[in-house]
Amino acid sequence: MAFRRKKADRVPVCPDISVMVPAKRTGRPFHELFLDGSDHTGWTSETYTHVYVDTVKYFGIDGWYVYGGLKEIRPPDAPEFVETIEPVQDGKLVKRVCHTPLGDLTEEEMFFHDEPPWKETKPVKDLKEDFKKLKLWMGTGPWKYEADFRDRDRIGDLGVYSPVVPVFQDWWFNLRHGGFERCFMDFHEEEKFMQEVHELYLDWALAYVRALAQAHPDEVMFGGSSASLSISSPALFRTYELPLLQQAAKVCHEEGVLAHLHVCGRSWELVQIVAEETDIDVMEPMEEPPGGNVDIAEAKRRVGDKLCIKGNINTFDFMLNASPEQVKEKCRRLIDAAAADGGFVLSTGDQCGRDTPHENIFAMVEVAETYGRY
Repeated sequence: MAFRRKKADRVPVCPDISVMVPAKRTGRPFHELFLDGSDHTGWTSETYTHVYVDTVKYFGIDGWYVYGGLKEIRPPDAPEFVETIEPVQDGKLVKRVCHTPLGDLTEEEMFFHDEPPWKETKPVKDLKEDFKKLKLWMGTGPWKYEADFRDRDRIGDLGVYSPVVPVFQDWWFNLRHGGFERCFMDFHEEEKFMQEVHELYLDWALAYVRALAQAHPDEVMFGGSSASLSISSPALFRTYELPLLQQAAKVCHEEGVLAHLHVCGRSWELVQIVAEETDIDVMEPMEEPPGGNVDIAEAKRRVGDKLCIKGNINTFDFMLNASPEQVKEKCRRLIDAAAADGGFVLSTGDQCGRDTPHENIFAMVEVAETYGRY
């Protein structure tokens, strides 16, 4: 209801606990959850997603399941990444290699005992030569996917089922070796070539959005952390992200599916662009200072008739260090500022840290269930 800018019986409460809080709660090594025993490593690990759902039940929050998606049906002769796993001091190191007719693509990902995974090396090291290999791995379409979600029932009525499509800057950051600095150098030094890269991405992303929408999730989320104005710019957002968001929202709406954009960090200028120039339904986490620059009351006043607002309590300081009473007081202020007439989800900024006190999350739930009643 809230995502459709309507009133539910109460303000939904959906702190972003995505990765670290559920993993720590198990007391198990993180690599057991994200890697071991999974047929598809990383965020879609069956082990981890069960842990996330258990944690939704534990806190009594409204779940936000962003770990699903559709499995691609690959051509029989398509080159694939093959992985080997090496135990190392801090966890497990996964090495992946994809043999293509033009040479190998390689990457390495570290799975830690007590931290989320991190890619040590990424496939695209030599921009133009490795992009040729990347096209052989990706193909140039048409891309085909299974018709149904394998894990749709895992969250059930406990929350929103929201498969994720990365925005271009996130997608490129995940593939391009050298970090944000190298990505932004590509955008500025190889502008013409990056248009070719973007065209392939846009074709792929829209094909995936169509397949997702036809399978009817509750919404499709566009993951845009790398588009944050903490690191990027409005000009890059307009060049690389706006074309997808404008087209993809229409595709989603044709199937009755909501479109949701995640941009953490500084995002106020992007909030206004999205509200004025796209049909996106939900935007979050609209982070408050110091990590972000969004005033939730101003967001409600300026764009609340166009976007459901989800956010925006600071996670890397406030949720870690505040008392439960301080959390409750802030939640009440957010509800006063943004919950009128619906279209608001009480949440945090980008995910809560590993050591966030459970009492502070329970405090959010208590306020939503009492003070957040319509």
